[in-house]
Amino acid sequence: MQPAAARRLILAVAVLVVSLAAQLAPGRAQEPSAGQLIQSLQPKVKFRSFDPAQGEREAKQRELVGRLQTSKTRQITVEERKEIAEVVKDNDLPQVDLEVFFEFDSAAITPEATPILLKLGEALSNDKLKGSVFMVAGHTDAKGSDAYNLGLSAARANSVRDFLIEKFHIEPKQLVAVGFGEEQLKNQENPLADENRRVQVVNMQAAPVAQQ
Repeated sequence: MQPAAARRLILAVAVLVVSLAAQLAPGRAQEPSAGQLIQSLQPKVKFRSFDPAQGEREAKQRELVGRLQTSKTRQITVEERKEIAEVVKDNDLPQVDLEVFFEFDSAAITPEATPILLKLGEALSNDKLKGSVFMVAGHTDAKGSDAYNLGLSAARANSVRDFLIEKFHIEPKQLVAVGFGEEQLKNQENPLADENRRVQVVNMQAAPVAQQ
């Protein structure tokens, strides 16, 4: 085989290998747009006539949101975190999980995280969501102690909250930061999986209720 032909063959094989590796590699999920975030966080239509217990659940939800808005100076207890999880599940509250990058073992937001946080701020400032009360929840994987993960997740949730308040002038009472540590693993089969490290945003109270 001529040297030129050999080089072309080697180049073609290299391109094929790189292409296959890109297809097989577990790449990062595509970031949602601001429009997709708005759609995901809009309140769901509910009909009380089909669910007599809904009124009681909504009352519990309003009471919980009120407590969270006045708990900025203290640590959320484990009982309250369980209560939050139950309310979110029972009322099927709109939510979204985001991959937000922080400095290693830190709550400092990296430049890589800026684009998705800007989209989030744009979404929360949209007329369809403006005025609602949102929980910004930090979650970690199971690496490290429970206490360390809990503290780190709370600090990261507060960093995201501060970013949104500073950049988009969202009312502080409309953003509640809560750290869950490793208590709510998204991938329970693999406690160390990347998807467990996430920021969860939940629409805890729609604008018409929040403004009453």
